[in-house]
Parts: sequence; C-alpha cells; structure tokens
Amino acid sequence: MRVLAGLALLIGSSLAGHAAEPPRGTVRYASFEAAFDGFHLASGMDVPIGEKGFIVRFSAGSGLSRFRMDPALPIHLTEIAGTTRLMGGWRFKTDWGVVTAYAGLAVETRRIAPALPDPQTGTRLGPAIAVDAWLNPTERISVQLFATYATPFRASTLRIAPGYEMVKGVHVGPEMTLSAHHGTLRTRLGGHVTGLTFGPLGLRITRGFAMDRGGRSGAYGGIALWRSY
Repeated sequence: MRVLAGLALLIGSSLAGHAAEPPRGTVRYASFEAAFDGFHLASGMDVPIGEKGFIVRFSAGSGLSRFRMDPALPIHLTEIAGTTRLMGGWRFKTDWGVVTAYAGLAVETRRIAPALPDPQTGTRLGPAIAVDAWLNPTERISVQLFATYATPFRASTLRIAPGYEMVKGVHVGPEMTLSAHHGTLRTRLGGHVTGLTFGPLGLRITRGFAMDRGGRSGAYGGIALWRSY
C-alpha cells in the first residue's frame, strides 16, 4: 500500500495553474492510484480561514495491496491501510512561488490478512506535519514539492515533480516519490501532467515505474481531481 500516495499526487492542487495567485476559497480534491500490487483512494479539502494565510486541511485515504512476506514463500498477504488527518497550516507567498506548512494529528490503521503476529498493525494516533509547495524559479518552469511525516507507523512521503509549462497553466515533467511506512520503502519514478482543466475541475495525471517491498516492481498510474469553491 502506498501510504499517502494519493495525497502526494495532489501536490500543489490548490495552487495548480497559477502559483502566484492560489484560489481564495475552499479546495476539494480526490485521487486514485493503481499499481501492480494494489490501489489507493484519497480525498480531502483545504479551507482558508481569514485573509492572512491560515488554512485547515482535512484528508482521508485508504488502500489495499497484496505481497509476499518472504519472496521465497508462495503465500500472499493482503494489507489494508487507511489514514485520516486534520491539520492547520500557514501559506507563505514569495517571489518564487507559494509554500504551505501544516501541523496536526493523524489516525493510521493497518490490517493484514491472514492475521499474523505483527507489531506494525492496529490503529494509532499521533502528530503529523507536512509541507506543500509550488515554486516557479523561472517564468515557465515549476517545481512541485510535497513532504509529510506522521508518527503512527512512521509514515512519510517525499515527492519532487519539476515541470515545464507547455500551454498556459499546464505543466509537464518527471516526478519522483519516496514513501515509507512501518519500515518499508517504496519508490516511484515517472512523469506527470498537471493543470489540465475540464470546466470547474483541475486534473493531474501520472504514470511510471514502481518499486516496492522485496524488490518487486511494475507499473503505476494515477489521477487527481480538484475544484475550488
């Protein structure tokens, strides 16, 4: 399960298209990612409070994956994991773009079937932090950056996605994501198209190569939608 990968797909979702002028209202978003070993769903919203830059973020996600505890054994395990987060943040505007820093609480859940004596299962509550940034080092170059960490199960994600503005508001480029959960590391290397619009909806599409636990690898792809109110 790529914990929080759905949220990572939404890097800069509230800022897509114009880093210098992010939406002033509430932004709602949803994402879906599928990979060779499972899938992940996520949704949430960012709610600005006042005019000074304070933002409240609520997000939730869940996913399922199948893997071998030991590559030498034919037995497959099914992992079901979920997360809920409530965080407050502050948005900073600079000449190079927009950065939002968050802090709050996370509730993380992990289950394995068939049930095994694994200390990294159950439901836990703990602090969480995140940084969401959309940077513009030049007029047509963007850099999407997302980093987060939550103490339950030591869940963390780092995503970097530079892009070039092919047409107004639409950025295309490579992306790299590293995510860890209960001591396992996953890697994503691929590409993204960010900032497509369909009426009031914004769209981000990703596709690439995934490397997960035990040296397994395969394709992944994802889609994220958002709307500003």
